[in-house]
Parts: sequence; structure tokens; C-alpha cells
Amino acid sequence: MHNFHTESNHLIIYIMFYILYKNMFLNKHKTGVNVSEIVLYLSCPRKVYYASRASSVPSPVTLSYIEHLILKEMGMSYPELLNMYSSKDEEFFKALEALLSRTAAEVMLIYPAELKGIPADIIDEAAGNVLSGLRAVSDNLLSFAYSEAGSGLVLQLGSFKPGSLFHSERLGLSGIPGGTVNMDGIISPVIIKTGQCPENGLWVNDRLHVASLAMLLEESGASAVRSCIATYARQGVIRRMNIRSDDRRQVLNVISKVRKIKEGSMPDRKQSALCDKCVYCDRCDVQPSLASKFF
Repeated sequence: MHNFHTESNHLIIYIMFYILYKNMFLNKHKTGVNVSEIVLYLSCPRKVYYASRASSVPSPVTLSYIEHLILKEMGMSYPELLNMYSSKDEEFFKALEALLSRTAAEVMLIYPAELKGIPADIIDEAAGNVLSGLRAVSDNLLSFAYSEAGSGLVLQLGSFKPGSLFHSERLGLSGIPGGTVNMDGIISPVIIKTGQCPENGLWVNDRLHVASLAMLLEESGASAVRSCIATYARQGVIRRMNIRSDDRRQVLNVISKVRKIKEGSMPDRKQSALCDKCVYCDRCDVQPSLASKFF
């Protein structure tokens, strides 16, 4: 028994010295983290672990996923439509219908790899589902444009540009926002979400998503990014958010955790109602190893 405990202690000491050596000499540069991995971590930390390894599997294409892609593309055009038709209700709705029709026709050209082999009638069915809620989208966007707070923001949204790749050496972070706008002279991020929007403000995960992009954009500009925009495309809801110090603090914490996971640490499993639909469900019963606890 004594020898068993002695050997176990030696093993633990060996592992700790190996990890110390690895961190000091092998990891001279930070492991890169992408904003998409932050979003994935907020969904489930273990998804980062599996997705960062060669054993990851592609997500199956579902009807809801195709709706997501269509709404994502449409959300990028909401600012342009608001600046063109915000005072003409019926014209605005017709413009939304035309946007949906055009997006449905182009989505397979924009996402050829993701939608490879998908029949055209499935695209049409997804577009039909989006169409069923389009009147509510129109009403919400126009209500926003007519509101006192929204009217000024619509003008700023006129500067909307689709997102491009940003990188920060200091943070070891890269990512592509849904878009950017010029808000009071400062280039600020826009995220486009296609799920249900909260009654007020932004979901906590969305706050951290857009805050991480704000911190990323600051590396390419001279000014602090103080606010940003979230577009909930399915409902046609656009909200401005002020970035708080706590948002930034939490983002830095998540970046650190994502980096450790990518370097080998397997996080604990968190059971949720969505686990059964996860593509990694069949391999997620394994427990974190002793070594992973030290990363």
C-alpha cells in the first residue's frame, strides 16, 4: 500500500513538472482563440474541446439551420432597408419579401459547402417558415425606426458594413463580426442572432459575444468601443448595448478557459436539455483525466 501511494505521488509530481516544462518552453506563443470559440464555449465548454480536435464531426443540416442562414443574411440588409423605406409601411414589407426571395435564391451560392446536396424544395420550405413571421419583423423594424431612440440609431446604421477579419496579438484573439457601424466616430461591432430575443436588452451570452468583438476592434482603432448593436433577425429587433467593465472581465476569463481547453484540458460535462441533440453526445460520457486538471 505504501509503495502504491508513493508511486501515485511520483506520478502526480511528474505530470506537474511536465506541464510546467510545456508551459515554459513549448508554449512561447499564446494559443489562438477565435470569437466563434467563445460563443461555442458559452453554449457548452465541451464543444470547444471536441471541435478543436480532428475527431470533431460536422453538424447535420436541418431545416432550422437553413432558416438560420437565411435570417442571418437578411439581418445584414435590415439597416439598408430601414434607411430606404422607414416612412413607407407597405413598401417596407414588400422590400422585405423581395429580400427574402433573393436570399433564398442566393443562400446555396453563399454557403455551398454547408448546403451541398440539399434539395431546392428544402430551401423553399425554410424560406416559407421565415415568410410566416415576416409581417411581425416588418412591424418591429418600423416601430424601432419610429421610436425616439431608434430614429437616431437608424442613421448610424446607414454606415453598416459586412464584417471582415480582425486580429489582436495582445489578446491572442481573432474573429469576424456580423458587421460594423460608425457610432459617434468609433467603429463598433454588430452581431446578428437568429434565435428568440429576450424581452429586454441582450441575452448574457450575446452580451459577452459582442463585448469580445468590441475588445477585438479596439486593437485596430485608437478609441475604446463603448457600445455595440445586436440584431435579432427572426423578430426584427435591433438593440444598442453599452459595454460594461464586467462584460470585459468575463470575456477575458472565457478566453483564458477556451485557451486551456484547446491546450488539452477537458472541462466537466454540464447536462442540459440540448445534450440529446448535440453532435458530440455519443462521445461525451468520458470523465476529465487527472492530467487535464493541471492545465
